[in-house]
Amino acid sequence: MKIKVYNGNQIGGCVVTIESNSGTKIAIDIGANLPSKNNEKKEDVEIEGLTVEGGKKFDAVFITHYHGDHIGLYDKILEGIPVYIGEVSKEIFKKVQSRLIKAKRVPEKNMELIESFNTYKIPEKIKKNDIVITPIEVDHSAFNAHMLLIECDGKKVLHTGDFRTHGPRGKAVIPALEKYVGKVDCLICEGTTLSRDNNLPKTEFELKDEAEKIFKENKNIFVLCSSTNIDRIAVLHKAALKAKKIFICDDYQKELLEYINSISRSQLYKFHHVYSYGHNLDKIMNEDGFVMLIRDNHFSRVMLKRYPDNCFIYSQWEGYLDKDFKEYKSLQEIVPDNCIKLHTSGHSSYEAINQVCQTVEPDVLIPIHGENPNKFYEMNLKNCKIKILENDETFEL
Repeated sequence: MKIKVYNGNQIGGCVVTIESNSGTKIAIDIGANLPSKNNEKKEDVEIEGLTVEGGKKFDAVFITHYHGDHIGLYDKILEGIPVYIGEVSKEIFKKVQSRLIKAKRVPEKNMELIESFNTYKIPEKIKKNDIVITPIEVDHSAFNAHMLLIECDGKKVLHTGDFRTHGPRGKAVIPALEKYVGKVDCLICEGTTLSRDNNLPKTEFELKDEAEKIFKENKNIFVLCSSTNIDRIAVLHKAALKAKKIFICDDYQKELLEYINSISRSQLYKFHHVYSYGHNLDKIMNEDGFVMLIRDNHFSRVMLKRYPDNCFIYSQWEGYLDKDFKEYKSLQEIVPDNCIKLHTSGHSSYEAINQVCQTVEPDVLIPIHGENPNKFYEMNLKNCKIKILENDETFEL
């Protein structure tokens, strides 16, 4: 088995390719590069047989979740290569892209590509010639994110995608690995947070308790967070109910939450008391206050001007507020200096990575999705060799 990693030593834009001894080739994720400080241009990955003609075409592409740094180059995949993604991830991604199409930021033809995606769900196995792929659903700030177990040539490789264990579904990650994976020969592991502090991250439920206190102490609350961070919105919604505040968003967000409400059996994701804004809500908003989800758009700016006496909560990665991130200048303009920052990472902590390594006992660990892969050496992982791959470098397992 041959493993290659592209853009592995950065956050976002990573592609992993795996080729069996018989020549079957698959790719895992096909992400666009994330914006960088000072708007430095990073070239998107180009791979023969996957995004550019040349050599044998890939047999399939597997997407771990719908975040743009994992799926953003989907329209660059050569025609005829099948794409696989989680069932719910596909539907959420369709809704996101539909909004971008309406805003003329994405061509209409792209919807046909997304509609053609194949879907997977646990515990179904997908066989591409002599490679068998098993998805394992995990906790992440993207709903319906997956790890992928790849088996061929008598070897087992686990690709973690993006994951964490401090979210609402975090407790299920290790039992799922024990049940469906076991010991592996190679672990391809994200290391997003390893270049940051080593403190244990807050759980989403701890954020809920903090939010409830803030909601009770303030009348008009605006919250800026990602429209697809369903876990975050779920705990904010529950906090608003506890604080007896009406929970408001725009039509697009409401449609997305109604979809989640329709497919989930968990009470956490039952969004029965969410309202899209209309003038019919003005009376209750003016009298009792509200919690409103906003984004960097015209609607949000209008509402902020209408209710200048407000409590503003910023619930995203703080890095986007760095003035060197010129890409987020318009977002920075609507976030006041005295905002309350209420956030926790969507990525694995040191503790979570250690738990995964102890569970699957890899002989080799290949870091991806992190700016400081050397940090893996400091984790003292027993009986595990760390192998940092440069772009297009081949590792034979």
